[in-house]
Amino acid sequence: MRTLLRVSLLMLLVALCAAVPASADPNGPYVIVEAPGDGALYYQGQQVQAAYACLAGPLGWPAITCDADVPLGSLIDTTNVGEHTFTVHAVDYAGAETTVTHTYTVVDTNPPAITISSPAEHAVYPFGAVVFVHYTCDDGPGGSGVLACLGSLPDGAPLPTNRLGTFAVQVDAFDNAFNHATAAHFYQVVDVTPPTITINVPSQEAQYHVGDVVSADYSCHDDVEGSNVACSATPIDTSTVGTHTFRVDSRDSSGNAASATRAYSVVYDFGGFYAPLLPFPSIASAKAGDDVPVKFSLGGDQGLDVFAGPPAWRPGCGTPVTTDSSNAAGSLTYNAGAGRYVFFWSTDRAWAGTCRQLIVTLRDGTVHLANVQFGK
Repeated sequence: MRTLLRVSLLMLLVALCAAVPASADPNGPYVIVEAPGDGALYYQGQQVQAAYACLAGPLGWPAITCDADVPLGSLIDTTNVGEHTFTVHAVDYAGAETTVTHTYTVVDTNPPAITISSPAEHAVYPFGAVVFVHYTCDDGPGGSGVLACLGSLPDGAPLPTNRLGTFAVQVDAFDNAFNHATAAHFYQVVDVTPPTITINVPSQEAQYHVGDVVSADYSCHDDVEGSNVACSATPIDTSTVGTHTFRVDSRDSSGNAASATRAYSVVYDFGGFYAPLLPFPSIASAKAGDDVPVKFSLGGDQGLDVFAGPPAWRPGCGTPVTTDSSNAAGSLTYNAGAGRYVFFWSTDRAWAGTCRQLIVTLRDGTVHLANVQFGK
């Protein structure tokens, strides 16, 4: 195939022998250069085959050498933009020489290449993420060079992530031949952060009395929607004694959910023991063998099951007392008129001259003590 190509080119060149080429020796060999043409324009990367021939001059001496920048039929250099030369040198059998040089120009018709490394194409970023824009423009080896590389945001600038939605960073590039290229990367900003919940009331491990009316104090906040988010809570229940849990739930419009809880306890409104008992650790006096009225208030009628277990007693009135306890005999009643409970503690005459400590454990978990010195 290459031999056929060379023969075809030679036949074409023979037909053009009438053209008189430049020569250092008027009797030297003829040199004909068909391609590249003198003054020709080629685009960068164009495939152009060298076409030339060296023929016998006026004296008929054949050319014995025909050297060029590239072999016949090979591609000339179009990789670099700018002015180029192509030279053919011939020597005939008699030693006469002829040199022909053509000048051609390679023009840049290729647009610059744009690389956007940040944001990545179709990237998804959380609201408020710290991301920086980065892109480059390159006209490639041998090109005319980048004249301008312009983005919708400057290279190195923070990427806006303070709004939800889909956005784009676009870059336009121009080379010195005014070839234009454009590229864009789309990215999405989403809300992946749940709301924050603040509970002021009830406070941590707060304690309330049965029946107290307590107004909850709480709030929900979202980085995107502020306080305009769903924020609901359970009521603060003080109808029964024990440990309770207050819960707040919140959800933003993106579906991010959050919850927070706060534990609190509900106890009886125990006002202390009334006479004849005295506030602990004071010691009251009673007659051994008598029923000692243990009077106390719980803020109203809470029923007759207010004890966690039977009241107990133990010998001694020290603080604290470490001896084992025994159940205290007696019965519990409620006096609605006085709003008081009365437990009639049955004592033993054998306790005369001793001190006993009464232990009352209520169903709310609280423990109340009273010291009694028994006489005859």
